[in-house]
This record gives sequence, C-alpha cells and structure tokens, in this order.
Amino acid sequence: MNNKSRDASSKNKQISEIRRQVSNYGKFYLSQGFKSAKRISNDCGPTTVAMAVNMLVDQIHSQTLTLNKDTIINQSGLTLWDRIPAFVPIIGGAMAPWGIVRAFNNWTDKLGLPWRAQRKSHASSLDILENTLVGNMVTILKVWKNGGAHWVNVVEISTDKDRVYLLDPNPYLVHLTAKRRIQSETWEKFTQDWSRQAWWTYLFRLKNEMILYSQKTMA
Repeated sequence: MNNKSRDASSKNKQISEIRRQVSNYGKFYLSQGFKSAKRISNDCGPTTVAMAVNMLVDQIHSQTLTLNKDTIINQSGLTLWDRIPAFVPIIGGAMAPWGIVRAFNNWTDKLGLPWRAQRKSHASSLDILENTLVGNMVTILKVWKNGGAHWVNVVEISTDKDRVYLLDPNPYLVHLTAKRRIQSETWEKFTQDWSRQAWWTYLFRLKNEMILYSQKTMA
C-alpha cells in the first residue's frame, strides 16, 4: 500500500470512528411535533433546550432525565418576549435566542448544575469550532430560503471540518433508530443556512445566532 492509499485509509477510519461516536447522541433525540397532520410545529426552540439539558445531566451524573418540550414551555418562566404564544397564526411557538438562554439557565439552576447558556449574535465559524472541538455543544438558528427558521444543536464537527453533525428536533426523524437520528451535512450547506437572513432577522438584528454552553467559573 502506498502512502496515498494509507492516508486515504486512515482518513476513512477516522470518519467512521466519528460517526460511531456521534451516533450515540441519537438517544437524546426529541421531536418538536406537529401542529396538524401536515404542519410541523414551531416548537424546535424548547425541544432543543430539553435535549441539551438531558444530555448535560447524562454527561455529568450518568443519569437519565426526561425533560420534553412541554416541560420547557410550561416550567421555564418564559415571557411573551421569550416565546411567541402558540395561538398566534403561522409564527406561534417560535422562540427567541434569549428565550433559549432563559429556559436553559432556569433548568440548570433548578437542577443545581454549574452550567450557563450565553447568547452570541453575529457569531463566526471560529466560535462554533472553538466550542465543539473541545466537546461543548452549541445551539444555532438556521434560516430557510422561505423565511422560516429552525433551532438545532450542533454536537460534533469532523476533524477535517467538512461535516457538521446535528441533533435536530425534526419530527420526521422519530421513526428512525436512535443511531440514525443524528443528521449530518457539509460545512458549506450548514453555514449557508446559519448565515442567511430574512426580513424579520434584519428587523430584530439577528444574524449568525449561537447559544454556547459553559461551566460557571468559581469566584
């Protein structure tokens, strides 16, 4: 085997190992659900928070916590400014970046976990890399071409930075096995959706929204 073949084989092994490790996150998947038979709910925000807190408890205490979107919506002290009421047509249920932060921090306080969420607007690709490459998850807001938006958790980035692995509350993933629920896409596709803007993002000055999670520092 020549050097080029060895390099290719080594790279393939690394990618396979990443996929095996990342697939373990699939057990934390939760569905944001549907509003009706054909309409996906806007509850991606509270669902990503529930998944994030459940993952954190599992990693710190090796215990299973079963928070879900309804728990986050009803027991996180959210205000009208944090989450649009569900009865509002079309956009009802949508959650703001500061709502994600409030909900996560509310639950880490309740559970006595020394972790805090922090919003970073106009974040850079380097911000995501710096967090994920040291093992910290981040939550980001994708903006679709039709003006819609979607919160997802970024759980891993491959070492060669060409794949992004997502814990996505997409309800259509519910029928897959846990190991297949982690979604991946190219870095280029990911950054296009993350950096896209719509009229309402300009209005509220939202761009490249990222929620990062870190341990509290001791005073």
